[in-house]
Amino acid sequence: MRRLLSTWFGTLVLASGLMACGGGAGDGSPASNTKLLSTMDSVASDVSTVPTIHMLGDSTMTAYTEDRRPQMGWGEAMPQFFDAGVKVDNWALGGRSSRSFYYEATRWPAILPKISAGDYVIIQFAHNDQKSGGDYAQFGTYAFCSDGSTDGEACVGRPDKVDPTVDISEHSYYQFLKKYVQQVRARGANPILMSPIVRKYFSGTTITPQGQHNVGITGGETYARGDYVAAMKAVATRYAVPFVDITAETRKIVESYGNAAATANLYIAADSTHPQVLFANLIAKRAVEGMRGLNILAGHMVPVTSLIPSPGSLDWSTRYVGMATTKTVTLSAFDLAPAQGTMTISSPASFELSLDNTIWSRSVTVDYTNGAFTQALYVRFTPGEARVYSGNVSFAIGAAVLPTTIAVHGEGVSAAGGIASYASWFKAGFALAPATDGLVTADDAVVHGLVPSTAKVIAVDGQDTTVARYVANSPTRDNNQYLQFAVRSGTGTLSVDTISAYLTSSGGSTVVADIEYSLNPDFSGSTRLNTSPLSFVKDTFTAKLSYPVVVQVPPAATVYVRVYPWNSAGVTGKTLAVYGVTVSGTATSEPPAPSFVDATSSFSLLRSGLAWNRITNKYSASITLTNSSGATLTGPFQLVFNNLTTGVTLDNATGIRDGAPYIGMTATSIAAGASFTVPLVYSNPNKAPIGYTNNIYSGTF
Repeated sequence: MRRLLSTWFGTLVLASGLMACGGGAGDGSPASNTKLLSTMDSVASDVSTVPTIHMLGDSTMTAYTEDRRPQMGWGEAMPQFFDAGVKVDNWALGGRSSRSFYYEATRWPAILPKISAGDYVIIQFAHNDQKSGGDYAQFGTYAFCSDGSTDGEACVGRPDKVDPTVDISEHSYYQFLKKYVQQVRARGANPILMSPIVRKYFSGTTITPQGQHNVGITGGETYARGDYVAAMKAVATRYAVPFVDITAETRKIVESYGNAAATANLYIAADSTHPQVLFANLIAKRAVEGMRGLNILAGHMVPVTSLIPSPGSLDWSTRYVGMATTKTVTLSAFDLAPAQGTMTISSPASFELSLDNTIWSRSVTVDYTNGAFTQALYVRFTPGEARVYSGNVSFAIGAAVLPTTIAVHGEGVSAAGGIASYASWFKAGFALAPATDGLVTADDAVVHGLVPSTAKVIAVDGQDTTVARYVANSPTRDNNQYLQFAVRSGTGTLSVDTISAYLTSSGGSTVVADIEYSLNPDFSGSTRLNTSPLSFVKDTFTAKLSYPVVVQVPPAATVYVRVYPWNSAGVTGKTLAVYGVTVSGTATSEPPAPSFVDATSSFSLLRSGLAWNRITNKYSASITLTNSSGATLTGPFQLVFNNLTTGVTLDNATGIRDGAPYIGMTATSIAAGASFTVPLVYSNPNKAPIGYTNNIYSGTF
């Protein structure tokens, strides 16, 4: 969607981060002369056919599904900056290095034939090139050369210092960038080198050299890995490749925020590498500004809205009439105009908004400075009747209505049916708190007898994800070592139909596991879901483990799920990696059973005199109730009028209890010594003396 809010075209801010080098032939041969250019003289700026921008990179660039928000790859944000005359193909994939991407069958060998003359290919990498140990053979590279030399051109023709089974060029970042450049140009296309985004590694107020991918000695190796950005610049210089220094630009952004604010607004909570929505858009913006400064596809660039809601739409599916359910949106804004102001957010009927998940209304405001903010917006849907509800959450700054909206949709249904409900754990690293939806509640995950290891990035459904890992040292199953997950039904029955999880062995392939469930707190009578111990491929979630079940959880009862890991080879230090343990099904709602007590003795009552209204022919009075119990009393309360004089009617009665009228009082609690007054209105056509006795009940009615 093309949205207009703030125009970022103007003075180029990347002067120090833009480089294109001339003097070499377009076939990738070495340049005899080098120079810095402000515009691109070796690559055509536009072509008559619609060009494609191909993006090669890792998890910082790749695309993620909406359920992974706020995580976002900056390549996802690129299409919005171009008109329909440019296509963007984001081939980036999590966990890939310049080496592994080059050889993986579904990556470069499959992508290269799709590149046409006149296309553009953005090449990044470096994060996963820094892998070591058992991962070095597949992923690892040195910035220049594994023998410590810094002449990338000469890094060839001898065994690699770490992996001597292959030539030294096979673990050279410089050499792989050179291969991409030459092969792209061989197809008549245009390579663009963009250095990697910084990691959030602070020393005081600045990003460390390692955070800028200048890496020292790794994992007991002999030589420092070297400066990956310098290696990319060297390739750009020698082969006259347009270069955008994203490392320098993201360093400026992150340092301007500082460590705490960058953690809150730029990077996902699980690590210091992967961007949130706001950061992904800022990175893409800097990348496009860099291309504009090099006169690459500048004629196809368009202004872009600076407000991004994530997710961009909300669907509650079906919800019981009167049942409120909340969803969360992350709002990310940059380059707002004016730079300081107030944004007003409004919702349609039956949808309420909150900034703190406590105070609700159909309109909230966000004050901002410096033209930017990141804000959690809570949206609550409460259907008032059985029908479909839909509309848009809208945004405005002053009188200017923004084109950005959030589509909202939900359907109210009667209590006769069930509501899809679930609880899910381990969706953000080691976070034990559950995410729930529907009519269930859940406890934090319990880690019993297991020691947490470090988090690790493993692909989940092809998307790089930081996952929790727990050490599994026992050589056999130990019933005192497990992860436990508990889901509680509400006032109705929970019908569990699926128990699922992502599990794998990490650090080796010898960790195995069982998954079981029970309806008993002591886990007696448990049912095992797997027929034999689950085995895994090292550091790979091959597929979600999903077990169809039929488990009826009675009202207010709990179903417990446990994962028991152990190491079948009897070796130590290996771990179980876990992500997205989920219990799902359908829940119903039943009204709570009445539970009330006679609280008459806890109050003193003061009855006022009667007054007769000649016009309405009604009598009015009041009763003041004072909490004389010495403690806070919890309501709601009912004031019952027993033995009311025959012929007299209490006109403002709420209902009838055991044949006597009562007035319902909605106060949820009354402090010791506090009072409240209840007005009374009678019809008394016979003008008889009015008499009655009172009882006061509190509880659930």
